[in-house]
Amino acid sequence: MEITRFAPSPTGHLHIGGARTALFSYLFAKANKGKFLLRFEDTDQERSKDEYVDSILNSLDWMQIKLDAEPVYQSKRIVKHKELAIELYKKGFAYACDCSEETLTKMREEQIAKKQKPKYNGLNRNKNIKFSEGMVLRFKFPLEGESKFKDLILGDIAINNKEFDDFIILRSDGSPTYNFSAAVDDKDMKITTVIRGDDHITNTLKQINVLKALGATIPKYAHLPMVLAESGKRLSKRDGAEDILDYKKKGYLSDALINYLVRLGWSYGEEEIFSLEKLQKIFDLSYVNSSPSKYSQDLLNWYNNKYLNFLSAEELVLKVKKNSEIDFSEINNGNLAISLLAKGANSLNQIAEDSIYFFEDPQVNFDALKIDKNKKILFSEFSHQLKQIDFEKNSIEKFIKEFLQANDLKFPQLGKPLRVILTGKENAPSISELLFILGKETSLKRIEYTLDD
Repeated sequence: MEITRFAPSPTGHLHIGGARTALFSYLFAKANKGKFLLRFEDTDQERSKDEYVDSILNSLDWMQIKLDAEPVYQSKRIVKHKELAIELYKKGFAYACDCSEETLTKMREEQIAKKQKPKYNGLNRNKNIKFSEGMVLRFKFPLEGESKFKDLILGDIAINNKEFDDFIILRSDGSPTYNFSAAVDDKDMKITTVIRGDDHITNTLKQINVLKALGATIPKYAHLPMVLAESGKRLSKRDGAEDILDYKKKGYLSDALINYLVRLGWSYGEEEIFSLEKLQKIFDLSYVNSSPSKYSQDLLNWYNNKYLNFLSAEELVLKVKKNSEIDFSEINNGNLAISLLAKGANSLNQIAEDSIYFFEDPQVNFDALKIDKNKKILFSEFSHQLKQIDFEKNSIEKFIKEFLQANDLKFPQLGKPLRVILTGKENAPSISELLFILGKETSLKRIEYTLDD
């Protein structure tokens, strides 16, 4: 059975890159009838905060990513980590080091002067120094050969062991370091596949060596190429790397965000639309692209528009009300109005923002139309004839068509100013649909207000 994990540090909110990693880990576990676990790597006491723990949990919950066990908190396992670090020392896989900061600084400076890669040079590796409090423990990294693994996405990965140094596994204050703790926790949580960003490849090679020293089964690894901004640079908050819950506040649907995230570097034939239920059955890492993917706000908006229009009018009314407190059930033809707005909307917020003219009269002055004063007579005649017709959608469409023909007008000559009269906006839905939804009384009132100006 596959067991995956998502292991964020609660030093900030969950962003696009992390959310995609969590989603891929979750889908891989579910597609293989396995378990998805969460581990908070919260050993940085200064930066780790409960508010970020809550934010990450709420983000995963909104994204419908369900945990198969209670979250593991790395900070509660420090005693276990320390015990295992000392056990590796006793078995000869680690050694005590008492190098001062001055010694390490001088070592780095000399290496830089010689244009060498700065790293610990193994000064105390073979001195058999007896470990005592205040010293660090360093892992004895293999000196010969290479460290390697077969990545499920990127293929064969290998780095010469000479590129690594004997990294610290236990600090001088007795606290374990990231790579050691992560390896121990993956072992104890029985993780079978680790899915994470490709910025962790070096960490993976370190952790594989630690796991070997611990006598553990080595998990499979899959490293996701990073998500870039549309410019090709690293994704920043301005480009879309914001708190996942901000997307919720902005009126994006979780189903749309899930569909968008899964398509960031993953494909399945020519299909574009995937339900979470389907993804849980078909997700396969072999379909992940080995090249970086680019964030696209336009594509996210396209997905959200699709999912908004998958909803029934009743569902839209409830979601818009919950998101913005605007209640379409309070107006006549509210279901028609919200469905009409959803056709061109990118978010629940946009529906709410664009709906104001369904709730309030725009009160447009004739001068604001920027058309000839003599056109008032034309609009007066339009208003007069509009009073006479049956206010059904087909009747309205037929009337507008005949009025344009009778007065030798092109549609924009009537439609553009009429749209402003009815809504106060230049961009709004079709005239016939607007008239029908607003109703005869409201439509005529708005036209006559403008003409009486």
